[in-house]
Amino acid sequence: MLVTVKGLVIGRREVGDNNCFLDIFTDKLGMVEVMAHGVKKLGGKNSAASSMFSLAVFCLNKKNSGGYTLNSTEPVYNFYGISKSIESFSLAIYFADIIKYCATSEEEHGELLRFVCMAFYQLEKQKLDLEFIRSVFEFRFITHIGFMPDLRACQNCACYSDEVMYFLPNEGMFFCDDCYNTVAYARGKEVFEIDPTVLHILRYVAYSENEKLFKFKVTPRYEKLFSEISEYYLHAQLGRTFDTLKYYKSLKLDF
Repeated sequence: MLVTVKGLVIGRREVGDNNCFLDIFTDKLGMVEVMAHGVKKLGGKNSAASSMFSLAVFCLNKKNSGGYTLNSTEPVYNFYGISKSIESFSLAIYFADIIKYCATSEEEHGELLRFVCMAFYQLEKQKLDLEFIRSVFEFRFITHIGFMPDLRACQNCACYSDEVMYFLPNEGMFFCDDCYNTVAYARGKEVFEIDPTVLHILRYVAYSENEKLFKFKVTPRYEKLFSEISEYYLHAQLGRTFDTLKYYKSLKLDF
């Protein structure tokens, strides 16, 4: 059976002289592993669309066993420019690891694919600070796949905003100043002290449309705190970290 999907290649493993397995994040099937025959041949018909970070329309042959083989491709866009910067490339690999770990298979992920492509586009153009791109990706991605924190109001009194608030990343909720100091449940938890500006950033990234996510600016002070919160929240909800993030951070230190 032939299946046509739009997808982004986020992983590639060589098999023999001419073949490879492709990890493709698709709009209709989520994450799929595809056997691509002959794509390493010079001038092969599917070679261009089978390279890392290629966005294409893939025609897949679904085998009776449930696996997929590549039939044909129609290239849409290649985020080749990401590789011009080792920092951008390492961050793209980190994003790919998150996607491969989290994204389900045999489920539609059209909106999430659009957001992922927007983030890769920003990595390629390098007009925004990489830490800002990373933070937006981490927080938006984790909220989109089902780990949406309760940012509507204080968990206890329903206060919408306060001069000082406390975000509990493991629980995915926040308390106003008065409630944090009086509610026993809130005490002793891992916490970030935030103000209305930080809360607005978190709400904006969690609730806005895809097209608006990279169109706001933050000061260095708030960018740093947002980065700390987004990283901690993603890893807390997933219960793990990623070695590719450690490598990216090591590059930042070197530079």
